[in-house]
Amino acid sequence: IGRDEERFVNAVLQPLWAGLAAGLAVSAVAAFALLGPPLQAVRETGATAFAMKMLFSVALFGTAFVLLFIAGRPGHKIGQRWLWMLVPLAIVAISAAMDLAMAPRYEREEIWPGSTWQTCFIAIMLLSLPVFAGILWAFQGLAPTRLRLGGMLAGLTAGSAGAVLYALYCPETTATFLLSWYSLAILAVGLIGLAAGPRLL
Repeated sequence: IGRDEERFVNAVLQPLWAGLAAGLAVSAVAAFALLGPPLQAVRETGATAFAMKMLFSVALFGTAFVLLFIAGRPGHKIGQRWLWMLVPLAIVAISAAMDLAMAPRYEREEIWPGSTWQTCFIAIMLLSLPVFAGILWAFQGLAPTRLRLGGMLAGLTAGSAGAVLYALYCPETTATFLLSWYSLAILAVGLIGLAAGPRLL
């Protein structure tokens, strides 16, 4: 990588990191105010379930952020890199299928919604909003050429960040719940970014 390219990369990354950090700080404070101290649910769910939720959310966040970084650089295309986001989804989907296959029939209908699906969906959406705003602020100084794509990736990154924060509080334990409601909430924020991208970016 040449010096000019390195300088340009830093010029793109610095505002993105700043926007993410500011948004995450606001979201973390909001999560504490609304949900209380983090990690309290781990006593009931166990470390394995917590690790599954956290790794899934972090993997999606990291992948979405890399794609967002690429989209913020004019002349760079995502291409087949979209497939990276399918990897954590596929792993959790396999685990969810195994959960459903081993569960008794009368429990399968309860596994999918869990007992907190509404809280999960709404919390991830709300916690993602400050991060989404921070990313949009950062993009004002960049030069995205595909505004809908940039908006969707901003939403997916923000939604995944919201999922990371909510995983610190989530009392659910199944991969089925994780695959369903975490993914739907993240996708919802991504669709908001897709729709709003041309106006906000």
